[in-house]
Amino acid sequence: MFRAIGGHALQEDLAGALVPAFRAIGASIGPDGRHVIYSTGNRVATAVSGSEIARRVCSDHFAARLLKETLVDAERDLGDGTARLAVMAGAALAAARRGIAAGAVPEQVIAALVALRPVLDEAFAAERAEAVDLVAVALAAGAEAELAQRLAEACAAVGTAGLVEVAEGHEPGLRLDIRQGFGFEARPVGSAGLEAMGPVHLIVANEVIRDFRTLAPVIEGFARSDKSLVIAARGLEDQALHLIERNRQAGVLKVAALLPRDAGPRAAEILEDLAIATGAVLVSEHAGVSLDALKPAMLGRAETYRREGSLVVLTGVAGDPARIAPRLRGIEAEIAAKRYLPLDREHARQRHARLSGHWAELRIGARGGAGDAVAQARRALASIRSARDGGVIDGGGRGLDRIAARLEARPAGTGSDATAQAMLLAALRAPGICLRRNSGEAGPFRAAPVTDPAGLSRSLLDVALSLAGRLAGLEGAVIRH
Repeated sequence: MFRAIGGHALQEDLAGALVPAFRAIGASIGPDGRHVIYSTGNRVATAVSGSEIARRVCSDHFAARLLKETLVDAERDLGDGTARLAVMAGAALAAARRGIAAGAVPEQVIAALVALRPVLDEAFAAERAEAVDLVAVALAAGAEAELAQRLAEACAAVGTAGLVEVAEGHEPGLRLDIRQGFGFEARPVGSAGLEAMGPVHLIVANEVIRDFRTLAPVIEGFARSDKSLVIAARGLEDQALHLIERNRQAGVLKVAALLPRDAGPRAAEILEDLAIATGAVLVSEHAGVSLDALKPAMLGRAETYRREGSLVVLTGVAGDPARIAPRLRGIEAEIAAKRYLPLDREHARQRHARLSGHWAELRIGARGGAGDAVAQARRALASIRSARDGGVIDGGGRGLDRIAARLEARPAGTGSDATAQAMLLAALRAPGICLRRNSGEAGPFRAAPVTDPAGLSRSLLDVALSLAGRLAGLEGAVIRH
């Protein structure tokens, strides 16, 4: 059975659906926070982040689903801070409900919030400082001490333009590899090839190679001269594969035949990156270069080749910087264009870092909770990236409290303007209130100094206010009774 509700009854219904989630997420904030324990199959697990807690405690009520979806989207797009977002949204919604009950008009409240943006920008700018202590940023994002230290080391090693990649490892503990050279993901073709060689020449083809044709004497020449060869292509089949296998099994050819792990357009991108990085002429029908036209001088070169599982790393690559630079600029434009497509954006970031040679890998060993540690590391990395890009403010709610104090010093408005300001102040102060409540402190939160990324904090605030405004502005709904 369904019924339509609105006004005060609707807001009471929303509160009943959302308050349990807001309370559970708020209780998780800070070092003294509590987590949600749940069962999955035959094991017991803990939900730590705001989005994961929302997944476990939110009901099927439309408002609870909207909260959950907002937090999941924020985790995907921003990487960290979903618990702060939830408590900000809850505080802002409560302030909005009070103002609207007193006569404020929802549409005018939203307009007033938009009008406050320049003032909010100024307040954030006044509190912002350069990110110096990356360990503090990682700790504030929930990383354990050892992990925070290793993440800071990795970020310092790769520089602001570099990328730190995190994955589960096969051995216990943390393994940090600062990489040099070009890297890509690939799988070997045929029988197991050599995992390390050097120096190497490379044939790179954005095609399926079935017959080496006129290039066969060149490959046979590699076998006679004991040179190393890497062949990277979309596919290697028929006579071409037989030629490679015959020479390799006879022990006369040091060769690695590889296919990009990705498929479709992404495989083409990787092969083009590889050709540019190593100075190879790309064999491609689209580029007008056939295998028959390939000469030894058109092969790519690198000082060393190493394959670790699916990761291939080439050092001492011979690509022309004048060709690499515009390729990097093109990938940078792609990263900007895919700002709201996180998977595509991360793929482009990885390509940029590996082509520029500024990247590192942090592997978190197979142990109890390794998957949780990987997620923790990725959240901390997102915070570090934001801090480097846009600076930091004091963590522990202190910076947000000071921003609220700056805004509160402005002349107070009336009606919808006053409600908008109350929503903003409530949202800014909510994280500090939760931290003090969770730690049992009545005054300012006195944890060890930590810092929060300014840009991330501002983005979380914007999303929280948008969510609160949408919920507070609802005039009616049809609900299951």
